[in-house]
Amino acid sequence: MATDFPLPISGEMGVRSPSVPPEPLDLLRRAMGALIPVVLDLCCIFAACIIAILCYELHRPLDLHDAWLLWAEFSCKYGLAFIILAQAQHLYTQRPTLLQVADTARVLRVSVYGVILLSVANFFTKTDMPRLLLTYFWTFATLLLIVQKYSSARLMRDWRSPTRQRRVLLCGTTRETRRLFSYLLQSPHLGQLPVGFLDDSGFDTRRIIYSHDYNLKDHVPVISEPLSYSLLRDLDVQEIFITQTVSQRRMRELLALAATAEVRISLVGAGHPNFAERSTSVQMIDGLMITTFDADGDPPLAYMAFKRGLDVVLSSLLIVLTLPMWMIVALLVKLDSPGPVFFRQERTGQMGRKFVMLKFRSMHATAPKYQRSPESDTDERITRIGRLLRKTSLDELPQLLNVLVGDMSLVGPRPEMPYVTDTYSALERRRLIVPQGLTGLWQLSGDRKFVIHDAIEYDLYYIENRGVFLDFAILLHTLFFSMKGV
Repeated sequence: MATDFPLPISGEMGVRSPSVPPEPLDLLRRAMGALIPVVLDLCCIFAACIIAILCYELHRPLDLHDAWLLWAEFSCKYGLAFIILAQAQHLYTQRPTLLQVADTARVLRVSVYGVILLSVANFFTKTDMPRLLLTYFWTFATLLLIVQKYSSARLMRDWRSPTRQRRVLLCGTTRETRRLFSYLLQSPHLGQLPVGFLDDSGFDTRRIIYSHDYNLKDHVPVISEPLSYSLLRDLDVQEIFITQTVSQRRMRELLALAATAEVRISLVGAGHPNFAERSTSVQMIDGLMITTFDADGDPPLAYMAFKRGLDVVLSSLLIVLTLPMWMIVALLVKLDSPGPVFFRQERTGQMGRKFVMLKFRSMHATAPKYQRSPESDTDERITRIGRLLRKTSLDELPQLLNVLVGDMSLVGPRPEMPYVTDTYSALERRRLIVPQGLTGLWQLSGDRKFVIHDAIEYDLYYIENRGVFLDFAILLHTLFFSMKGV
């Protein structure tokens, strides 16, 4: 009798294709791909120094000689420190991340470490460097570096892409398979091009699956037919990724098929159903995969205290700055339709604690409070001013009060209604181990068009990687996101 065959490692099995030496063009691409990011970073630093000096001169005019010396000193010292720290933090290593938010977090980390190193060096060398100028310089340098990294990411991925790509078939349609698809698309330097998802069970009714991105654009089809030699030949596949648990007999069949078709088989993850239902971390120790359960644990106390302090300071500041907008919106809501200005609804917070979330009312007061949210602006429950509020997210402004009192955080998974969280699986309940947030990765992604628990991989990614710099990165991406009017 065949027994389930847990896939114990993430590795390669089956027939290996002979290694092909890189072409001269690929070698040139790699060399230039390693040099260009450094040059772009230095250009941003040089430009930031010029802007900072111009802003500083508005307060204290400088002669040309002094300005030139300050520019050379700032640019050389900070540029050298940034490049060294960026190399140490693997900023120049091709490491695709979900929505590029982790890339922004690394830039912030390197930028902060760089300015600290520069300040310490100035203190011990008794260098006279104006603090206001240093503040201007660091602010502009950080913003330019973040924008440059974000805008050049796709260009650099395409530049580093080898001329020959191995066509890959992904067996399975799970969340892990979609994550792998997104990673391969963002890693053309690996030379592996996904051509489709295979669903031989016939249960997946989707015709295409999109990658994780800000907009649902890149996709490949779902193929609902058995894996066979003819299918591999028709698709011109050179490698198969298996993300499902298979029996020993089925594994032997796949290995035989791979040998016949001269393709490689790669096994993804641990492949055991219990692994998906628990919090786990995986590390390789001398070729052995070690899986640790309950890996989320408690974050450092310093991070929790800083996060709460940041929530209080920023929410208070935003409430004060947007108070005139609150008054205008409240008046428009009151004049547009009868009913209260605020919409109150019970939501589930951290560790399952219930709280009342506030919004500006965007639907008629007679609409049921606990119903599926409108999916289009034409929904009859939405008021005229409500359409504008929902499109601009102004209806979410009162949640700054929830952040201020501690019911929510600025960054975290979006809080769901209790009748939804009551049906959560063990995997979905992991969303509740952190404070629920006003913004997060899911809100930035193209999957925001669907219900939250259908795309929990964004929240799980945040939980596994959360930290001060990631929180700041998400806030910055949210700012850019809203400025684009998306």
